Amino acid sequence: MYRAVIFDLDGTLVDAYPGIHQSLNEMLRELQLPDVDLQTVKRRVGRGVVNLMQQSVPSEMVSRALELFRKSYDNTHLSGTFLLPEVREILEALRKRNISLGIASNKPADFTRNILKYLQIDEYFCCCSGPEGQIQPKPHPSMLQYMMHEMGVSPEETLYVGDMTLDSETAKNAGVRLALIGTGGHSKEELRESRPDYFLESLGDLVEIIERGS
Repeated sequence: MYRAVIFDLDGTLVDAYPGIHQSLNEMLRELQLPDVDLQTVKRRVGRGVVNLMQQSVPSEMVSRALELFRKSYDNTHLSGTFLLPEVREILEALRKRNISLGIASNKPADFTRNILKYLQIDEYFCCCSGPEGQIQPKPHPSMLQYMMHEMGVSPEETLYVGDMTLDSETAKNAGVRLALIGTGGHSKEELRESRPDYFLESLGDLVEIIERGS
């Protein structure tokens, strides 16, 4: 059934929270606002950097906060991002099964590409996308729709993999099936309540799903 798997990035394939946490607090200190803890960052990440700033600073500070955060994140997005367990092995297993792989992240695409290259997994992905140009942030379906067009697959042939309830909204809007894994900012209970087509106890479960084809 599946010819393509599109992954979310943060919390699904990588732990990017340390770098985001560091840069967010550097920005907050510059604006003389209190620090936030790591768990707060995990709950706020997912809907894009503008939304993250809107949740973190007063509305009149959002533009300045964006400028400061991007400047800091230039320095932390590589050193503060780590590959999650099993990722490289699962990507290799999917590639051997001739599954096209892509990344759909609300992170700016240049940061995503840098991270994939730095972690030496960029070779596995035929395309990656972020909220730029006519592509709107998830949960709008345009990002997944664009990627399916680029990959030459239909929604019925596509499996989307994420770690947040946001990903449930995205999959529903794009008409694709969804697998969720509890390695990000939401609990397993929250993810199960969003009723994904598959709940992954580990990323390795993907291989069985692909082989089963349903």
